[in-house]
Amino acid sequence: MSTTEDRIESLENQLRDQQEQVRIQQFQVRRQRRWNIALGAVVVVGGLMAATGVRSVPDVIQAKKFEVVNYDGKVIVRLGATWSGNGAVTTQNDKGQTLVALGATADGTGAVVTENGKGQKLVILSTNTDGTDGLVETQNGKGGTLVKLGSTANGGAIQTQNGKGGTLVELGTTTEGRGLVQTQNGKGGTLVVLSANTDGTGAIQTQNGKGRVTSNLP
Repeated sequence: MSTTEDRIESLENQLRDQQEQVRIQQFQVRRQRRWNIALGAVVVVGGLMAATGVRSVPDVIQAKKFEVVNYDGKVIVRLGATWSGNGAVTTQNDKGQTLVALGATADGTGAVVTENGKGQKLVILSTNTDGTDGLVETQNGKGGTLVKLGSTANGGAIQTQNGKGGTLVELGTTTEGRGLVQTQNGKGGTLVVLSANTDGTGAIQTQNGKGRVTSNLP
């Protein structure tokens, strides 16, 4: 009998131990939950304080140079000043090669240049030599001009070239201010001229590329 009672008492003790462990675990869970809630509140308050701080920004930020880097830490945009003291913005590829440059010419007029990433110009937006009229020039990546849009003393002009400095087609105006279309052979020799006579009627003239007129219409 005593042995049975001992067993019963042992089981009761084990049961009480298990119940006590359950109570301890429940207490630990409640305490961890309170810590989590407190930590969440701190994060929320910190975020609100940070958001409030962002709204307060300086009116002006000044520096001699700004740089934007990509995710690899390589500079892809530069904002700064040229040696002449003018502002400049340059975009680059991840190899440090220029793609677009916004700045000023040696004469102090605005300029935009696009490049192919190999140091060769593709498009230039600037001004003519005296800085009074706009100029757009496209190149072939080897320094040779292909198209020019600009002005002459008589008005606007468009010129196509062969990339070697030779003119192929030119649209402009005569000295009297009339429209003019002229084709050349790329070596400076005129081939066809469409313009106007002194009486204002249309005229077509062909040449042999050496300056000799071969036909006139009318």
